[in-house]
Amino acid sequence: MHFDALITESPVRVSYRRAALITILTLVTSQIGTALAILVTDIRPEVLNEIIVIWFVIAAVVSTTLAFPLAIVFQRERLKLARAMKQLEEVHAELARRARIDPLTGVLNRDAFLSGVDGLKAQKIDGAMLMIDIDHFKVINDTYGHPAGDEALIMVARTIRSVTRKADLVGRLGGEEFGVFIPGEDIELATTMAERIRDSISRLQFCPEPRIHHRITVSIGVSQGSWEAKLTDQFRLADQGMYTAKHAGRNRVELCAAA
Repeated sequence: MHFDALITESPVRVSYRRAALITILTLVTSQIGTALAILVTDIRPEVLNEIIVIWFVIAAVVSTTLAFPLAIVFQRERLKLARAMKQLEEVHAELARRARIDPLTGVLNRDAFLSGVDGLKAQKIDGAMLMIDIDHFKVINDTYGHPAGDEALIMVARTIRSVTRKADLVGRLGGEEFGVFIPGEDIELATTMAERIRDSISRLQFCPEPRIHHRITVSIGVSQGSWEAKLTDQFRLADQGMYTAKHAGRNRVELCAAA
């Protein structure tokens, strides 16, 4: 049984009405059972007349005394189990999410990103790979400290995510490098998206210290590839484009040949 089914079937809170119904059913069952026992028991009539009322009363008292509190206890235990299952499900979901998400930036980590691209290629979906590297990131860390560098990474990741579409995959590949996979065969869309990312990041208001504005720029390589192309080849071409952008002066987008 799935967790969702168990939780749905479990009561939201203890129901005294349900406990009362169970008690009534138990009482009826006990009385029927008592009557059947009397019918099959060979007891002299004069003795039966003396004990029959007591017999039914005892059956009623015992069944009522036990059924109601036990129904309450069982409902409470069922609620505890449902809540424990719910908490366990939430913990599993959170662990699965953390296994896929970069803890600093909130985008996909490297393994989840590459796995996602492989999954799209397995569905025979073409797409463009964008390799994005923050220019002179070491200067930020060395000048303002690693907390400032972390803030820069968070701002860049947030900007990339805001510019891209829901269908696009965004991941942090390591250090100051990010990857974006844009499904589809439209290379013009991919280059336009890359330019939007580059321009949006260059407009960020990054202030690592009071009254100090440090401009953040990125170099981006773009490689369009078919679903049949190896991921490593498309990755390599996008990486080459990114380094070409670096050598050409940074804060640029460079398109490589299709993989």
